[in-house]
Amino acid sequence: MPQDIFKPINALRVVDLSHNNLRGLPDNLFYNGGMEKLDVSHNLLLKIPSSSLSSLAALTLCELHLSNNFISTIHSMDLSNKFRSLRYLDISYNYLLRIDDAVFATMPKLAVLDLSHNRDLKVMDKSFMGLENSLIKLGLENVSLSTVPEIRLKYLREFRLGYNELPSIPQELAHNMSNLRMLDLSNNDLTNVPLMTQSLPHLRKLMLSGNPITSLNNNSFDGVNEDLEMLDISNFRLHYFEYGCLDALPHLRSIKLTAYSHLEHFNIPQLLRNHYNIRELWIEAPQPFTRIIKKGSGPTQEMQAVQMGAPTDLEREMKGHLPQKLTNITFSGPQFTTINENVLKGMLSPYIYIQLFNTSLQALPNNFFKNMGRVRNISLDIRYHNTMLRKIPNPNTGRVPYLPNSVFLTDLKMSNSDLNCDCDLGWIEYWQRKRRQYICSSQTWTDTVFRTFMNSPCQVYGRHDCEEHDDDLRETRCENKGGQQLMEALKFDLECGWDSAICQEATFLVLITCLGLLFWM
Repeated sequence: MPQDIFKPINALRVVDLSHNNLRGLPDNLFYNGGMEKLDVSHNLLLKIPSSSLSSLAALTLCELHLSNNFISTIHSMDLSNKFRSLRYLDISYNYLLRIDDAVFATMPKLAVLDLSHNRDLKVMDKSFMGLENSLIKLGLENVSLSTVPEIRLKYLREFRLGYNELPSIPQELAHNMSNLRMLDLSNNDLTNVPLMTQSLPHLRKLMLSGNPITSLNNNSFDGVNEDLEMLDISNFRLHYFEYGCLDALPHLRSIKLTAYSHLEHFNIPQLLRNHYNIRELWIEAPQPFTRIIKKGSGPTQEMQAVQMGAPTDLEREMKGHLPQKLTNITFSGPQFTTINENVLKGMLSPYIYIQLFNTSLQALPNNFFKNMGRVRNISLDIRYHNTMLRKIPNPNTGRVPYLPNSVFLTDLKMSNSDLNCDCDLGWIEYWQRKRRQYICSSQTWTDTVFRTFMNSPCQVYGRHDCEEHDDDLRETRCENKGGQQLMEALKFDLECGWDSAICQEATFLVLITCLGLLFWM
């Protein structure tokens, strides 16, 4: 790259050189002041390009993105007094081996630091010295930590320690970060809920998934801040649980858990029976694991391996009434191959957002959308990694929104999906026209219709943008038609008689009008 390529530009503020094959940058490449953001992530850099910024250019830099390079060391010279205004530094996905004491001390305004996914990183007890009054977010995920270094960051609000090898968390750590709001301890070697979580008075989000925790009893979360809003207890190796294990957290709004099918009486509605504020529920499919059970006693004692985590369709685990404010449900995991048609029969909310994430479902049951309790309006999202899904039944039981005792699809997101485009999907074209007529923001609204809309359950989704929805449909492909766009197939290839419904409605309206005129005359 020419050294003087940016010199004629006096008002350069943001530079994005990411996703190239840069092995280095020329000295003083950025000479003028005023630059605020530099992104050189996803390159081949071997060191931090501090010499590429003049003192004037580095003085105003606020964000520096260095992730996904080959940086192995950080010297104090790399982060000299030049970066006095830096607030965001991302060095994740590199090959860092060691963070020396006080290496970041020359950055008095640094608020966000991400060192995650440097797998052989050694963090010293005083590595973050000098950041006590500025650092708010710290990422140390997947850096092979077996113990937590002594960290004194009293203003830290977000701490990510997932994917390490931590068997325990020292309780005194909480006293050095008393303002912590979010703590991620997922995928470590913890066997119990750490006691240090009881000493975080401002904690709002706690992630514990993927730890070998074997039991949850009524006292497991005693002492944890009762204002906790988000909890992740998925993918444990549970042998035992009690239904009151979450009662110490009455203000939960979002929970992620696994359908522990090997536990005979595990039932999600029963578990959430006293949690009236739950809005979001993420259900992970059971993960298979082996439990060693002792059989017999004395010299005849034997050790038997028992396989846990059998697949489930959630019929038993979801039987019962769900919290009334619950409006967002996600089903996740490749072990989901089928879902029972009555899985959402206990819904009490009039609207629901359903997401399928990384499942192995081939189709949803034909009556899935007809057994949803009090639901009247549905939003469906199948965009993410449902590679085997081919069929979606028509969710609509009413021709228009807001009809009593009927269901209407308010939003559908399925970009990057490969479906079987046949007459079973023909309902999409007809539904799209109705959606434009009654829901889309481009529709002309009278005061009466607008008031009806604002007082309907659809208001939770806001006024919809149909252009964005059309773009989503254009990115949906037909697996049985060589990857053809779904929109094209609906327009030109599929003649399934769905349009006849429109003609029937029009004929019915004309007939009613004529009868009215005759009666009036």
